[in-house]
Amino acid sequence: MSYRKFLNWIEKRTILIVYFLFSITISAFCQVDKIAGYEIVKKSPLGYLPKDSKNLPILVTTTEGQKSLATLEDSIEYMNAKPKQRNSMIAQGGIEYAYLDNNHNFVVPLGVYDFADNFGLGRKAIVANKGKYGIIDEFGRLVLPLEYDFIEQPSIWSNYANIFLAKKQDTVRIFDENLNVIPTEGIASYWDWDGNLFVADKKNKVGLIDYNGKQTIPFLYDTLYKEHSVPRISGFIAKKDGFYGFVSSNNEVIQPFKYNYIYALKGGYAVYIDQNNKVGIYDESGKIMIPFDYNAIYSTWYNNHSTKEFPANTDIFIVEKDGKIGTIDNKNNVIIPIIYDGLSGWVEYGPEAHFVKNNDKYGIISHKGDIIIPIEYDYVGLPQSGVIRVVKNGKYGVVSWKNKEILPCIYDKIVLDIPWLDSGDEKPKIVALQQNVWKYFDLNGKLLQSNVSLKVINDKYDYIFKWGEPSNENYDFDLKQKGGIIRER
Repeated sequence: MSYRKFLNWIEKRTILIVYFLFSITISAFCQVDKIAGYEIVKKSPLGYLPKDSKNLPILVTTTEGQKSLATLEDSIEYMNAKPKQRNSMIAQGGIEYAYLDNNHNFVVPLGVYDFADNFGLGRKAIVANKGKYGIIDEFGRLVLPLEYDFIEQPSIWSNYANIFLAKKQDTVRIFDENLNVIPTEGIASYWDWDGNLFVADKKNKVGLIDYNGKQTIPFLYDTLYKEHSVPRISGFIAKKDGFYGFVSSNNEVIQPFKYNYIYALKGGYAVYIDQNNKVGIYDESGKIMIPFDYNAIYSTWYNNHSTKEFPANTDIFIVEKDGKIGTIDNKNNVIIPIIYDGLSGWVEYGPEAHFVKNNDKYGIISHKGDIIIPIEYDYVGLPQSGVIRVVKNGKYGVVSWKNKEILPCIYDKIVLDIPWLDSGDEKPKIVALQQNVWKYFDLNGKLLQSNVSLKVINDKYDYIFKWGEPSNENYDFDLKQKGGIIRER
């Protein structure tokens, strides 16, 4: 066989393999939605199905029931509801369910349950009637009676637990796939957060169980939670005897219980507040990375390394020390001197910079502390198309974000009429009031029109005037200032 023929043979085999795999994929996902005149309610996710999923009964409803279910599932109330609330909404919808076998015979006829789920773990299905939950087997027999207030198989995305959780009044029981009770005593309540099953006893002490039903953290803590933004150190923030510490999923103490509080920053950092109300950060090995010299540490919005201003693996933090604000990197090097009264995490729609406050005046400085807009204004607005509205001594003006004066601070009111999305219908302009005369300017400060009628101004901008006087203290600017940290959860 020649080399070219060999390549053609390989290409044809590749096409056949791709076609075969594609055919399997299509046949797997393009299943029929109707069976024996009934509508299939929903197909089980792959992660939900048991290892042996052959010949399981199929959950169906009537055509009207399917329409009602689709309408309900599209509602905001349903999408925002928790699992138990969703099931209750379904039950109140008057939807009839049935289970059919592969020969289209009834395993469970219509009207027996007002809530029903697909068959899954242990070849069983969760059902409910009049607010009481139970479990049936593949033959339609109730193998766990309808006496529970709620039953679920916890999950996150396509990862499903290997257990059922069944709540009755103030007691939660754990069942395996064969409905054997997993002996974890004293669970009064639970919540599933990001694939972690937090459990609490009747004294409100919190612990943790895994998706196999094993209790990995006993009922020890007054507070136990996991932050999405702390992936660097796998574990949980916990509170015991009035102090905070950090523990692993197996209850190994990573940081001892001696802190007033622990809070998380984006980028994977946990900040510890000691008993002197000083804050610091530990690295992954448990060594001090940022010493306990500061009153507060905050994230900046450019810790995601989207800028090229700092070396790789460098994170920048806003810090408070002795009532003043600046920035440091993750090696505790000072970047912006700690001399200011306030700094923002970023400048939205503007340069790579911070809004800055000092002596009740505002400006903009770069990530490395260089002055961009002098700190001399009563207000410095959000940049729009490269221009910024400012206020000085009670008068409005406009500057570029490179500090070029476009309009001096001599106006009684200024509106930047600059659409956030340029549709091309109307050119952006600056609307200014001076001595009771409204004027239009372009973004370079060139006069476009004078003596604009008050009616035209009010019709278009009255909603902006109702916002009142602008302020950099508004939450939009997110200025970090003295005393901003919550000391207790």
